[in-house]
Amino acid sequence: MGTTTTAATPSRIVRQFPVRNVSLRGAVRSEWIKFRGLASNNVLAGFTFLLLVANGIAMPWAYVFRDRGSAQANYDAYPEMIVDKTGYVGIVLAVLAVLMVTNEYRSGQISTTLLSVPRRTPALIAKAAIIASVAFVIGVVSSAIGFAVAPPILAGGGYSYVLETPDLLRLVVGSGFYLAAISVIGIALGAIIRNVIAAVLATIVFLIIVPVIPQMFSEYGTEIMRFFPIQAGSLLLAPAGTDPMGPWGGSAVLLLWTLALFVSAAVVLKRRDA
Repeated sequence: MGTTTTAATPSRIVRQFPVRNVSLRGAVRSEWIKFRGLASNNVLAGFTFLLLVANGIAMPWAYVFRDRGSAQANYDAYPEMIVDKTGYVGIVLAVLAVLMVTNEYRSGQISTTLLSVPRRTPALIAKAAIIASVAFVIGVVSSAIGFAVAPPILAGGGYSYVLETPDLLRLVVGSGFYLAAISVIGIALGAIIRNVIAAVLATIVFLIIVPVIPQMFSEYGTEIMRFFPIQAGSLLLAPAGTDPMGPWGGSAVLLLWTLALFVSAAVVLKRRDA
């Protein structure tokens, strides 16, 4: 009489080897290891930091040695000059954020990432948390350095500006907030588009070129332009009275853009195959 063998059913195998989802904390730790271990991430983050510090030093020097015979040079020193290039320098971090996502799709590593975090949304949140934290630190530290070195440079030429503590906090913390928000926009666009070249180009076009288009076709173009991410977010770093929306209105618009794009990316990531 022959013996019969009973094959293990798939359900029994699943019970013997349960799948355990990685926690959000574990996903963040994993993304930090990946971010720190890639040389290009460190180079782009360091390059952004150096650009912002250089701007904070160069602007007061430029003011001291400006051509006083030019009508454009006839203005008083103001503290916002230390961070006035942060708006466009932030595009470097947005591109870095795009690459954090799209490079995984190009290499196929995204399959391993999503296998570790099957629910997917925590994986996207972890990537956003890492780049947002890095960007925030870059913005705060670089602007703080700028505000520390600017007064002695201006004093050397006999100039100064008035900076109250609330404005100092707005400009320093605001620099970090702005860069963090722009970086999360990069994460969102990278997750939606996936292709490295297409996502990088789309991010640059969306942040720089698209806001200018309404000016070409509408008499209200200038008004419309104010509500795009860079233009609205930069109000947080601009002198008071620059725009009726004000710094807090501008930062709210930037935050709405960031949340809307990030939620859209999370939905797309959950619905599409890796």
